[in-house]
Amino acid sequence: RKAWLKVRGGRAAPPRGGALRGARGGSASSCRRGVLRATAGGLSPAMSGALLPGLLNLVASVSIILVNKQIASVCGFHFILTLLFLNFTTTGSCLELLVRSGYLEAKHMPTRERWKVALIAVCTVLLNNASNEANSVGFYQITKLLIIPTVIFVERANGTKRKYSRGIVLSLVVASVGVAIATVSDVEVNLRGTILAFFSILTTAQYQIWQSSKQHEHGVSAMQITHTVSLPQFVIGGIAMLIMDVLAPQLKGFLLLRNGGLLEHEFRSSADVMWILACCGIAVVMNISTYGLLGKASPVTYQVIGQAKTCLIVGFGYAFFDAKVPATLLLIRFTGVGIAIVGILSYGIIKNQESQADAAKKAG
Repeated sequence: RKAWLKVRGGRAAPPRGGALRGARGGSASSCRRGVLRATAGGLSPAMSGALLPGLLNLVASVSIILVNKQIASVCGFHFILTLLFLNFTTTGSCLELLVRSGYLEAKHMPTRERWKVALIAVCTVLLNNASNEANSVGFYQITKLLIIPTVIFVERANGTKRKYSRGIVLSLVVASVGVAIATVSDVEVNLRGTILAFFSILTTAQYQIWQSSKQHEHGVSAMQITHTVSLPQFVIGGIAMLIMDVLAPQLKGFLLLRNGGLLEHEFRSSADVMWILACCGIAVVMNISTYGLLGKASPVTYQVIGQAKTCLIVGFGYAFFDAKVPATLLLIRFTGVGIAIVGILSYGIIKNQESQADAAKKAG
């Protein structure tokens, strides 16, 4: 059976490869996919450029959440500041290597700005990891869907008032309702974890606002801003680790972190060390792949990848770490996740359409 393409002005040659295989399968949908591949001659350069960073970012982002949970819950290594310091050291060293090898142009912000952004970055990562340790993986990831509405709230609190269309507001309401449904069904919700999750969302929103505004203000890329704050992050993280994990671990209780000193900790096996090293390596891959993805993927594609991460993290988190619950509660949780994802995806699509419309008006 042959599949033929009609093009302007006549006929094209029979499609090769994927189209022919699709026709042999007897499936109309597979035949159409084959025709599309033959017509396009493969992926477009933009899609090809975003494919590898997108896959790497998806795998790394999901893996680092699960590995962090493994380190805290299974390995019993509750020293979040030490882990944070190791991650900052590894990522900063790799970025410095890229600069010295000529793959990245160093561009620094003013000193005050570097330390300010570094401090909020350290607080963000600390609270994110603490929330992951204190909550179920599902609860941790589901609450992350509230970051976009929180960004809007923080901007308004700081005096930045933007106008949002009815579609944007409705999509965020849908996302918030989905999060509420999903979290109500979580039997592992606790006061300590909820407080940490609240401050985690708040600091993450503020960090995203600063990161975006400082990039535009000082003309630096996402990779350059991470490089320029890597040294302050190293210093802040190192001092915090020495105070909280080594010299005065009793102070960790004031931050709702688990008690215990690093010097008294005993590794159960060499596997614990391997998990920590894996976490540092995955953090580097996640950061580099994120930078590779920025600018190559459309906003909608970026949102789709983000929601794919949510589905995978919630699914794997339930399978490996979270408490097993009755089928009814599980159905409610994943229904809530689905509703929240629909809301966030709608937000991404509507936001992209509005941005394109505004750009078209300015160009006209």
